[in-house]
Amino acid sequence: MHENNSLEQLFATHHLRLLRLATAMLNDEEEAQDVVSEVFERLMSTSSTTLPMTGRDTLLLTAVRNRCIDHIRKMKVAERVRRRLPVDEAELPFWQQEDNREQRLQAVSEAIDTELTSVQRRTLLLRYREEKSYREIAEELDVSEVAVYKHLRGALERLRKKLKNRKDS
Repeated sequence: MHENNSLEQLFATHHLRLLRLATAMLNDEEEAQDVVSEVFERLMSTSSTTLPMTGRDTLLLTAVRNRCIDHIRKMKVAERVRRRLPVDEAELPFWQQEDNREQRLQAVSEAIDTELTSVQRRTLLLRYREEKSYREIAEELDVSEVAVYKHLRGALERLRKKLKNRKDS
């Protein structure tokens, strides 16, 4: 219980600063949010969530910076592959084809309705449809902000997996 409070306190104290760093490095707020979430998720999943009192700022900033650098490297590799291997749009997965916008929206909507738990769905809709902050969502659902991150992360992973595996009909 004490570890959870400590983690929530770390999150509350450092979240905005870490998010600003990630956003500045990636130039994409959604990706930055994912990176910061991954760092806190990893911190939650380690057997010892206690960070030394001194140097917490530095450790968290370094973890976010390193995760951003990894993300940038992956993006660069993907871009190089795309440039060297031109692909016919018909061979792309349906969600990457330009002329299938309505199909993509329908697929996402169906996946939200069928693949997510009720808590994940509610959290996702509060965040992206109603544009509520993590704090507002936490208060509305009566959970911690860390739990909000965990629910959003799980929802996004499930949706990505479902949509990646969907075949074009």
